[in-house]
Amino acid sequence: MRAARVLDMLLVLQRRGRLTARELAETLEVSERTILRDVEAFSEAGVPIVATRGAGGGIELLDGFQTHLTGLTTDEALCLFLVGQPQVAHRLGLGAPTRTARNKLLTALPPHLAAEADRLSTWFLSDPDPWTGNQLPHGELRRIARCVQERRCIELAIAHEPVRAIRPLGLVIKAGLWHVVCFGDETVDVVCIDQLRGTRLTNRFFTPPADFDLAAFWGRHVSMRD
Repeated sequence: MRAARVLDMLLVLQRRGRLTARELAETLEVSERTILRDVEAFSEAGVPIVATRGAGGGIELLDGFQTHLTGLTTDEALCLFLVGQPQVAHRLGLGAPTRTARNKLLTALPPHLAAEADRLSTWFLSDPDPWTGNQLPHGELRRIARCVQERRCIELAIAHEPVRAIRPLGLVIKAGLWHVVCFGDETVDVVCIDQLRGTRLTNRFFTPPADFDLAAFWGRHVSMRD
């Protein structure tokens, strides 16, 4: 985790220049104390990074220093299409690799294009939660996401309904509510998990339908409800 964070710091400083410890802490979602510890570790390792105290000070890389570690890891590639959805990525437990993938992509772009891409976040925000706030426990949602990826059966306890075992094919957010698309005996079903109380992993795995397409299925599902 720390290795990914310090790489993030390098990429952010390389792209944006001098930042205060508070700005870095907010960007990387850690404490200022953690940032200062990382800066000290960088200095001890010979990375040309300097921290200036006082008004107008901040943390920056010395002129000319560049890192070219812009290749994506497996986890970062998995998160590529979540780059513009940081809150969704956080809900799924993929916040860190998504943030690193975003920083690597911006670093790989020419500066003027990176600035244009980065500007979008200043005027557009996608908020996945309903007005009543996010009621779904993050840990449970992340466990379901893991089972979707592993094609593993999982048991759900929703509201006061009996516990049910499902074969999850995908997750969908619709109007602020999370849904699991799952494979039934002969059909594909949709389960709203907004009132999820808990989950339990199983050791049973399954093979999804060969021709299943989540986006196409959801489009048909929505059109039937209109």
